[in-house]
Amino acid sequence: MTARDTRPRANRGLFVRLGGLGCALLAAVGLVLLPLPAAGTAHADDAGSGSAVTKSGTKGTWDDFTSLKVTVEQTRELRGQGLKVNWTGGAPTAMADSSRYGYNFLQIMQCWGDSPDGPTREQCEMGTPSGGIGPSQTARREVGFTVGTGRYDPQETTYTSGQQTLPFQPVKGAATTNMNTYFSTLTSNEQDYAPTGADGTGSVVFSLTDADYLGCGQVLKDGVPPEPCWLVVVPRGTHEPDGSTPDLGDGGLVTSPLSATNWAQRIVFRLDFAPVGAYCPIGQKERMTTGSELADEAITSWQPTMCTEDKITFGYELQSDDVGRGQIAHPSDGSAGLAFMESPISPPPDGPAIVYAPVAVSGLVISYNVEVAGSTKMVPRIRLDARLVAKMLTLSYQWDVPGPDIPRGKLSAQNAEGLSKDPEFLKLNPDLGNDPGSSQIEGIALPQSSGDFTAELWRWLRSDPDAKSFLAGKPDPWGMTINPYFLSLKPATSAIADYPRPDPTSYTPSAQYPNLLIDSTATNPYNADLHGDATRVLSAAQPGATGADLTAQPPKLQTGMSLPGKFFSFGVTDAATASRYRLGVAELLNPAGQWVSPTTDALTKAVAGWKAGSTKGVLDADPGLKTPGAYPLATVTYAAASVGQDAAARKDYATMLRYVAGPGQTTGIGPGLLPPGYAPLPAALRDQTLTAASELVTGVVPSSSGGSGGGSDGASGGGSGLSGESGGGPGGGTGTAGATAGGTAGATPSSSQSASPAALKNGSGGPSNGTPVAKTGITPGAVLGAVRWVLLIVLIAGIAASLGGPLLMRAGGIRGAGRSLIPARFRRSTA
Repeated sequence: MTARDTRPRANRGLFVRLGGLGCALLAAVGLVLLPLPAAGTAHADDAGSGSAVTKSGTKGTWDDFTSLKVTVEQTRELRGQGLKVNWTGGAPTAMADSSRYGYNFLQIMQCWGDSPDGPTREQCEMGTPSGGIGPSQTARREVGFTVGTGRYDPQETTYTSGQQTLPFQPVKGAATTNMNTYFSTLTSNEQDYAPTGADGTGSVVFSLTDADYLGCGQVLKDGVPPEPCWLVVVPRGTHEPDGSTPDLGDGGLVTSPLSATNWAQRIVFRLDFAPVGAYCPIGQKERMTTGSELADEAITSWQPTMCTEDKITFGYELQSDDVGRGQIAHPSDGSAGLAFMESPISPPPDGPAIVYAPVAVSGLVISYNVEVAGSTKMVPRIRLDARLVAKMLTLSYQWDVPGPDIPRGKLSAQNAEGLSKDPEFLKLNPDLGNDPGSSQIEGIALPQSSGDFTAELWRWLRSDPDAKSFLAGKPDPWGMTINPYFLSLKPATSAIADYPRPDPTSYTPSAQYPNLLIDSTATNPYNADLHGDATRVLSAAQPGATGADLTAQPPKLQTGMSLPGKFFSFGVTDAATASRYRLGVAELLNPAGQWVSPTTDALTKAVAGWKAGSTKGVLDADPGLKTPGAYPLATVTYAAASVGQDAAARKDYATMLRYVAGPGQTTGIGPGLLPPGYAPLPAALRDQTLTAASELVTGVVPSSSGGSGGGSDGASGGGSGLSGESGGGPGGGTGTAGATAGGTAGATPSSSQSASPAALKNGSGGPSNGTPVAKTGITPGAVLGAVRWVLLIVLIAGIAASLGGPLLMRAGGIRGAGRSLIPARFRRSTA
């Protein structure tokens, strides 16, 4: 990626200047007339970067795949992510039994290779069969069988000395036949069995990896594009390489996709990864940021462009919100000067003011990977109400508690075995049938770390009457009650900010080995973070212990494995991470009685309904508001920074905030853009971020002079702010923590707003349906309109100045170079 050349050119004469100014004038007129862009979507189903590729199969020696068309949804700007692969025109799969694949399916693998024709067999990650499927050779690397063995391949000319394990050659290092050296059954991303439905179509979400042994996206030399990788699809029919058709009752096909005849039918897609590693030159100025995981996808997308255009390396360290708050409120040597969070800071009394700049609108989601029975197609829609989520978080299903018998622990016998057996779930999701076919280890993937978003999830549950009743111990209509161990936490009334597991129930699957203890955490282990939740859901991994493997030395706990076509996996993550891994996102029942997904529209409507919080500049993210069309678990992530830092640091962080509020809100896939899963900041929040940037530069947070949510002693509707002021209600007031919601900050015309409810209606920043605007404030829509006319006036004035400028310069014998009117931070990079 190279930066567009924006170096100024020398003055080429009066006529050139007139022509350029005429174009600028036309552009200004166009800007005045240009409508605001319509909101897009921010859902996990948003497709990739417009780089989808479709290829057809070919006619082989024995099977004809010319009707097969395979589409890979994205082939550029890739990274470790989910990748949808769809196909049509395939022969319907005939599955043998639970331990064999049968006929007519696809096998998909990720490979590396620098040849323009694609990879060799040795360069592909394949050959570690999924546990529970059985020992079928279709999932292994054995090739070179001799004549008469039933697995003979007459086209195999490389490996001919009998059954051999085809070695794997990593991008760096020695080739090996021991697959566990680089990947294993639990870590490999290979899809060794992707069945085709009765209509000839199929779909899978392939988990791309940027592991070092494949080298995808690695930059080996300066100035050289990053290394590509490949997605290889091997279609399987009804014949083996020797032309035989094995009996379906005996298990169907058994030969490896890497055997020469099968490999000859491969369909190859080049995958171009985004560069992996440092974008920024060593020794460049660095500024550290830290905090919330909800900003992770956005920050890592913005970093490369900010680094190359602003010449500042903005580091980002994922930490809990509390750690981020601590670094801002109580800074020390080496701590970050800017932190991302969803809830405000409680700074020391008489400490320096803290500004809050909105940077991202997103949401917490319940992601899923649930397949249609008998295929690998993900179910297109799942609905969950708050009570179902409460059941999942409180270990109230029988399978959430370890034990050989049911009921387990202190659970009622009326409690369902799992979510897939819950009458309430099946009623809301009738398309799944009466038995989705999941395993006994369901649970829900949860992060071990806590965060502001976790507290908001529990707050949503408490705001829902049915969920609150369940959390208080009352049965649902089918007689199911909460796990009684949770009642001591008072979840119906107490604030919870993590995912507790107070149930002490445990058991040993073998009396001979009492140290093999299984408790609720062993049954459903925590993940490190929301990202870990997402990858677990994508793989439908079941890392929980199901029993003991007494054949191992020493004996150990064993885990289960989800079978293809029977995935039933759920997890808590955020909308952007769910989109990255192409996960399904459950529709939630909002307080207005509507089923909603985290689309741009639903996220924006939720934020529009929020009121000013007790801390100025931070909205009260109330999930219980009955806002039509709103997604209940929407979030706004703020960048918080103290004006007590040195001037150079404040200026650099202000540069970052201006990028975030400008080009950083352009949605798309690629460096510098706002990834899918985020909604662009409404105009009022962008204005607040620009205000925060200005205040950081000056080191002064002006006192407000009134307006909605401004707050003053005795004002209604607000709580205590950073300096003891109240907010949230109408009236004026003073404050040192940021711009007042809906009021004026008293600095510049554009710094007058925080996000008042009126200004956020419909996500446009303007009033809606007669909602009054604060008398002392200017709505962001009005600000934008004014900016358009001001720009026109400025450019007209500029024409007059420019007409006279060259004449004066010529009269004085002065020659100069023109300067770009576009600030460097707003210039986009081009590939």
